[in-house]
Amino acid sequence: MSFGKVKIRQSDKYFSEYVRTKAGWKCERCLKYYEPPTRALHCSHFMGRGKEATRHDLTNACALDYGCHQYFTSHPAEHYQWQVKRLGQKEVDALILRSNTYKKRDDKMDCLVWKQALIDLKGGKHE
Repeated sequence: MSFGKVKIRQSDKYFSEYVRTKAGWKCERCLKYYEPPTRALHCSHFMGRGKEATRHDLTNACALDYGCHQYFTSHPAEHYQWQVKRLGQKEVDALILRSNTYKKRDDKMDCLVWKQALIDLKGGKHE
């Protein structure tokens, strides 16, 4: 499956579920709750998934519902300000710097890491 030009990998699926589960299946902007599993709640990346160094960086991701995700996509200045409020200016600056550094891709390791993180987050319940 692809969204735009950046292919969604198995590790992305585990990471996305981790971010949404950690957020309690609530949109972090409007706080609306969604019953899992749902496609209405997204794992939104501040620095796009095409930036390998921050693709699976928890600081770079949050749970946003479709409406909030679309809103921020259409209003990048407001998205930036929201991230500064959420993370602080120092962390946003560090995230932008990290996103522009090289990271070698390791799909197998990323998949193992985020699958296990998701299992741990769910209290050891393997699905």
